[in-house]
Amino acid sequence: MAGTPLITVVVPTYNLGHYFDDSLASIQAQTYGNYEVCLIDDASTDGTAKRVDAAASDERYHVIHFDTHRGVSVARNYGLDHAKGEFVTFVDGDDQLEPDFLSTIADGIAQGPADVITVGYNWGRWFESALAHGNGWQRVSKRDMFDAVRARGDAIGGYVWNKAFRVALLRENKIRYDESLALAEDLLFTTEAVVASDNFWFNPAVMYQKINRPGSTIHSATGEMRRTEQQVRRHMDELGRGL
Repeated sequence: MAGTPLITVVVPTYNLGHYFDDSLASIQAQTYGNYEVCLIDDASTDGTAKRVDAAASDERYHVIHFDTHRGVSVARNYGLDHAKGEFVTFVDGDDQLEPDFLSTIADGIAQGPADVITVGYNWGRWFESALAHGNGWQRVSKRDMFDAVRARGDAIGGYVWNKAFRVALLRENKIRYDESLALAEDLLFTTEAVVASDNFWFNPAVMYQKINRPGSTIHSATGEMRRTEQQVRRHMDELGRGL
């Protein structure tokens, strides 16, 4: 594998207002050059779609507009289906990347056989948990990776946005986002990827800034959505048996 693999960045957007401007600027400021971006606007009504169009002047940025609002999982699956990169990472369109986010991902890929790469993140009170895991690249066992994905607030966590996944592995195992889920779809996706993978690398260096945006799904989840999350977690436990 070459030292500069193509990395696909999938960014769903929906009514993000001014948050998207900072997010896009952080992607455009990446020190790593061999990447493509799939910007998928999910029928925004607040002007976000026009901001997405403005990025199309860079040939690495591919802009897609949905005619109707279809949900983040549909948008991510579209990006995954059209990814040309060897690895794919999923960025929420209201979050921000450190300039070395992609170069750190590429460095993780170069550590050796790699299926899932994870970096540290900053998300309010979880920031300290990321700092508590030492420095530099660490190889993670499958069991430890699964347990970290299962744990709430772990520095690795079940999030997709602080990770990169080998595209061929996802496709070979038909791993996709469950489009029926409005919450915990990332937990299920990450768990299925871990179960199908063997090679995990983690660097706790904080490269992803999670922005707390009022009105985001995690802040507006209904009781029914929370009950569905618990069902997903029970399914995750079933997938982890025997690892």
